[in-house]
Amino acid sequence: MNADIVAFKKQLKDKGTKGLVIDLDETLSWTIHHMAGELAKLYGNPQDLSVDELRERIIARDIPFWKVEEIRKWGLQALESEEMTEEYPIIEGSDKAVEKIDRVISVAGYLTLRQTSIRDATKRWLKKHGFPDRPVITRPNSLKLEEGMKWKADTLAYLYPQVIGLIDDTLDIFNYLPSSYKGIIFLYGKTDYPKSDLNIIPCKTWDDVYKKVVEHKASLDQTADRKKGLS
Repeated sequence: MNADIVAFKKQLKDKGTKGLVIDLDETLSWTIHHMAGELAKLYGNPQDLSVDELRERIIARDIPFWKVEEIRKWGLQALESEEMTEEYPIIEGSDKAVEKIDRVISVAGYLTLRQTSIRDATKRWLKKHGFPDRPVITRPNSLKLEEGMKWKADTLAYLYPQVIGLIDDTLDIFNYLPSSYKGIIFLYGKTDYPKSDLNIIPCKTWDDVYKKVVEHKASLDQTADRKKGLS
């Protein structure tokens, strides 16, 4: 495990802290939404789609009016851009919700597929939008993006029980987490999810995330207490 992650877990353990980590892209920031707008400016929008529609088409990889390899190359470069990182729009209400959640159960840090080279820019973005000043765990620069989700799942599992849960928008991480993982995943932006042995709580909005964290605070505390002294 990366030395930064080992040190992060040790710091939490030494302080007796237990808390949640939060994803960034499409959870706190409209990353793909912003990229979709930039792509439309650069490469055109022949079907006159809205930015939201473009975003959904990009996620679904259904963009026949653009050259896939050219767009992919641009996207990888954009993901490494500090300037673009600081321009991402905030998802409305996420800042206030995270502030309230932090009063209920500690926000221990942020866990993201963004690579370490843009960690400082990410920290500046978080500060600009008033999010809690906590460590940002980033994908090593040497690790390819397509290897990132397994890395993220392995990291989350390793950080348990100091990190007792995750707020994230993606279902992909479920493919890599062990079925024995006991943390709670608050699935932002969803009302349903495939059958799973994991403890998953769908939350359509950020208000729902906050309400569900409050509702499950006792189980979050119990989850951590059961594991005290084991990690």
